[in-house]
Amino acid sequence: MPSDPFIRAKIRLLNDHCDNIFAKTQFTYLMNQDTEKDEELCTEMENALDMYEKALIESKGPYLLGKEFTLADIHIVPFIQRLVITLGHWKQYELPKEKFPSLLVWIDACLSRESVRESSMSKEKTIE
Repeated sequence: MPSDPFIRAKIRLLNDHCDNIFAKTQFTYLMNQDTEKDEELCTEMENALDMYEKALIESKGPYLLGKEFTLADIHIVPFIQRLVITLGHWKQYELPKEKFPSLLVWIDACLSRESVRESSMSKEKTIE
C-alpha cells in the first residue's frame, strides 16, 4: 500500500465498490436464467464497471491509480478476468470497446504482468 493517505483511501473505495457493488451485479447477471432480464442486469453490471473506467481515465493509467500496480489492481483484476471468461462463455458477452476502452487496456496491462499470469486460473478451470 502506498504511504499517501489519499491514495490509500482511493484503493479502499475501489476495492469496496468491487466487493459490495460490482461483484454482486456481475454474479447476478451471470446466474440469471430469465433472458428477459438479461439486458437490465447487464446494464446494472456495466454501470458498476463505469467506476473503474472513470478511475483509469482520471489516473491516466495504465493502472487504476496511475503508473503503479497497487492493491486496487491486485484486488479487482480477478473479478474482471472472471467476467471476461464466464460471461463470454455463458452469455456471449464482451466488454464493449466503445464503452470501456481504458478498462480493456488495463486488463491487457495487468495480464501482461508475470505475477498476474502465474496466479490466474486457466480459462478452462474458471469455466469449470
